[in-house]
Amino acid sequence: MLLVGAEENGLDRTSQAYRAIRRQIIDLTLPPGSSFTETSLAQRWQVSKTPVREALARLRRDGLVEALPRAGYVVSPVTLQDTDDLCALRALLSGEAAAAAARHGVDAPALTRLESLSRVPFALAAGEVELEESLRAGIEFEAIIANFSGNNRFGKAIVDVLDELERVLRMAALIEPEISSPPGELEAIFEHLRARDADGAREAMRERCERVRRDVLQVLAKSLSISRAHIEMPTGPLPPR
Repeated sequence: MLLVGAEENGLDRTSQAYRAIRRQIIDLTLPPGSSFTETSLAQRWQVSKTPVREALARLRRDGLVEALPRAGYVVSPVTLQDTDDLCALRALLSGEAAAAAARHGVDAPALTRLESLSRVPFALAAGEVELEESLRAGIEFEAIIANFSGNNRFGKAIVDVLDELERVLRMAALIEPEISSPPGELEAIFEHLRARDADGAREAMRERCERVRRDVLQVLAKSLSISRAHIEMPTGPLPPR
């Protein structure tokens, strides 16, 4: 796997390596507990170790990897405590983002996309799409709203939280394939956004976030792990719905 040249996408090699490794951690290509070295990643992407080392330093600050003394790195585990904290932060940020987006207004193309995404849970319930598509739809739905909050830093903070949450949601889906957004949940948020109802949008988004928090913690708790112990992740792709 060769990293694309910086001149082709405007990113330096460190940023490319950071995004590539982060993406593999989030989509569970590098699952929690997996280990690797700077050399192995540099060889995989045919780059020098310097950008990989710098990328891993950023990922350590993100809390996604941990350094092993003289033994490389390991992908940080997912714990119930961290998951609870992450979901609580997401509820706070996404609720306020929805209210801000409703106040500022969402443009017509984005509203059209949000409406389309809000229909995906109905398609999942009808067996017309698979869980993977529903997961991606929910994340894109919230990311669009974050980008219309009117505050670039606020939006970036939410997208970063959603990235980390995606890893947890994927693990939960492997443990319990039935976990998904109930039909009507995204649609309710969309309707408040279209009506520019800030209070309604905030409340509907917070209800969604709290529902996800309850569901995910309940599913992860099915593992033999508890509290700060590591969650054991099943192997294999997301099962079809």
